[in-house]
Amino acid sequence: MTMNREPTIPIAMLLATCLAPTGCQDLRMNPDGEPAPLIADVVEEFKLDEPGESWAFRTPELWRIAVEGERRCLRMAAPPGRAMLPGVRRPQEYAIYTRYQFRSFNLSCRVRVDCPASVVGRDACIIFARRDDTHFYYVHLSNVADEFHNAVVRVDGETRTSLVPRGKHPPLTVPGKDWHKVDIIRDVEAGTITVYVDAHDPKDPPWIQVEDRTYDWGYIGLGSFNDQASFARLRIEGQARFPGPRQVKEKAGFPP
Repeated sequence: MTMNREPTIPIAMLLATCLAPTGCQDLRMNPDGEPAPLIADVVEEFKLDEPGESWAFRTPELWRIAVEGERRCLRMAAPPGRAMLPGVRRPQEYAIYTRYQFRSFNLSCRVRVDCPASVVGRDACIIFARRDDTHFYYVHLSNVADEFHNAVVRVDGETRTSLVPRGKHPPLTVPGKDWHKVDIIRDVEAGTITVYVDAHDPKDPPWIQVEDRTYDWGYIGLGSFNDQASFARLRIEGQARFPGPRQVKEKAGFPP
């Protein structure tokens, strides 16, 4: 019998740096005026007929809630069909979870790329530590492997950097139109980003582990460069904070 991996950051480490318990809605501010951190445990199973107010989209009309038997998912139902964003190459369409910003966290999500399996470079992306449209990390899941496909990437304003060492490309992840379980463990103190794909046993090795400390707090998002993709049962547990008034007003900073 197999068991689904639900990796966890040691809770003692998280509590040592947070000010409120799981589920707390405390809006206290730090002395510098920034929102105080807390521990959040978010489970999103997309039970509403439309995405809730906690989600913001670059192109809302592309996204919908879909139902497949007992599974409900957030789906980008059509490819973007628009020119690539100017500047650094990065995911083009995405849904941002705006209720919290996260620091160290565990994320688990079911992911499926819905375009034909014959499409070379088909992809889905999980974005995290997103400060604005050109500063964030993303896990790129694809059916090809090179510097930026099938990798963990940091977007640095005008450039992007693959965090995967040369010659260390992880196995291909989305060869067909099947659902895949993706787990991400972000430990800011250790500087590590650990990703598991279809791990069903605690002894399974990670898909990839990289190190980087460039970004800490930021939004989490789901999306793709230019392919349809579906996302089901998202869970995020870890250090969180409510966005400040300016960040809420800007709605995660979407480009035109």
